[in-house]
Amino acid sequence: MADNAKPTASGEKLNGLFVRGVVMSSTARVFNRKDGSGKVVCVRHEIALQPGLAVFEEYPELNSGQVKLDGDNVVEFRRLPELKQVTLKVLRWAERDKRLVIKEAEMVA
Repeated sequence: MADNAKPTASGEKLNGLFVRGVVMSSTARVFNRKDGSGKVVCVRHEIALQPGLAVFEEYPELNSGQVKLDGDNVVEFRRLPELKQVTLKVLRWAERDKRLVIKEAEMVA
């Protein structure tokens, strides 16, 4: 018999929680910290799953150059390609209102 075993794409073990879905939207908003030490930007990506919807929340640093603000409005931020399939390796997650909320993840594909 022939050996049909195929190695993984990069030869590494794929362990953990992976989420594969279609990016529906990306939005960003800015708010003030509770202790008054400055502003925080929250970038939310909605990902359609089969079935359901997941929310991927990112909190980029303001001085990293990933986000540009005009007062209290977010002008530019990193968007995921809309209506394209993405695969995320989930590092931290929570459940809010029976919806998967991804707190930290790595883009796999």
